[in-house]
Amino acid sequence: MDAITHDDISDAIDDFLNNQLEAKLEPELKKLNKAEPDSDQALKIEDNVQKLRERFSRPVWLGQAATKMANQLKFGTHIAKGVHPDSKGDNVNFRSDEALPEGLVGTQLLTTPELDANGNAAALPLATFFNQDVKGIKLRDLILSDHPALSHAFNNNDTSSDYAQKAFKAALAGEVATPTSFERNKQLLWPLDDAITEDRYQCLIPLHPSSLTHHVQQTINERRFSEANKEARKNRSKKTAEQTPYVSIVNLANTQLGGTKPQNVSLLTSKQGGRNYLLESLPPCYQPQYEFSISKRQRTFFDRQLAYHCYQGLEDLYAVIEAPKSVMPVREQRKQALSTIIGQIMQLAAYVQQHYPAGWSETSALRMHERYWLDPHRAELDEQDSFKEEREKYEWVRPVMEDFSRWLNDQLRKRFEQQAEDFNDAGYAAWLREIEAMVKASQRAQQGAFA
Repeated sequence: MDAITHDDISDAIDDFLNNQLEAKLEPELKKLNKAEPDSDQALKIEDNVQKLRERFSRPVWLGQAATKMANQLKFGTHIAKGVHPDSKGDNVNFRSDEALPEGLVGTQLLTTPELDANGNAAALPLATFFNQDVKGIKLRDLILSDHPALSHAFNNNDTSSDYAQKAFKAALAGEVATPTSFERNKQLLWPLDDAITEDRYQCLIPLHPSSLTHHVQQTINERRFSEANKEARKNRSKKTAEQTPYVSIVNLANTQLGGTKPQNVSLLTSKQGGRNYLLESLPPCYQPQYEFSISKRQRTFFDRQLAYHCYQGLEDLYAVIEAPKSVMPVREQRKQALSTIIGQIMQLAAYVQQHYPAGWSETSALRMHERYWLDPHRAELDEQDSFKEEREKYEWVRPVMEDFSRWLNDQLRKRFEQQAEDFNDAGYAAWLREIEAMVKASQRAQQGAFA
């Protein structure tokens, strides 16, 4: 900020006034080109052009801005009219140096938030003037900090320039001794300590964070409608074109502020056409890549499909086995990985028990002890007395646990072929103990796949 000079500010003011003048002159010059030379219409248009040039000359426009416009606008980063367009409450120019907790987003994360304004629509160009860029710094920030390069910036006369600078600063600061709300604004009663017994609440008046929502709108639009993104999206169906990633924001909704007259809400709302984006905030809906199923010809529950569904737990167990030493953290990780695998198996077994129709195992090729395990409701059907009797003996539990231990040993032998002999009877017994503990816990709690 120290490197900014008087000439930099002067150039920025000239750029702003030239842009404003060109925008106003354009339709007049088009009409002048079509008019007959020296006609009454042409003379009238030339007169309008001359008036516009005078209006946007530096002393005239800045004088009007300091004496009239500055008193006709309310500036702020948070506006009352964003909550209700008829609100007459005060705006707030929020500034904070306090960092937000991780995961939260707020206006204070913006380095140079765009300043919003509302009031007399004819005075809104003053807000654009304050947002004018001077070598990366907003003009309003220079005004609020009383930057020394502002001396004589607004008028050649010292007194007039100082007056304008003070008027602009007062308008920008927007400091009001007693902020006012309005009946159309919302109110929230925030409970304090002993709120119920002592009836202690803090009344909060939420304001619309227009600077933040404007930044979000601009960022999303830049991502969606940049030339590079449009080109990448266009090329997705062209076989010969280079394929590059592109941004696509799904389920993007918007809320409209101000109806057909967003300019009645604020300057930034008008720039956005009243639209404010709403990002999807629904909880994720997870869909399995494919549903777990048991075919009629399948001989056992413990096969390659099961290994696919237990992928994460197996990978964790492989990582533990590849670890250099069997130290305490590694042993804990092994226990956790094994717990994950057994938990996944329990979930899949419970899925089959709950979603397959009772008696489905009558036509299945599964071994009998697995049918007792995975088709518990078959015992409730008519003419299934012998099935019920055998199932209630729980003699099928042991073979199921042995199948699991054998299956897990096989997975390890396939993954570590060079060490296949290491996964012998000792490993088998270890897996058996682990699942036995889980099964007993399930039976004690009378819930889960072995209840």
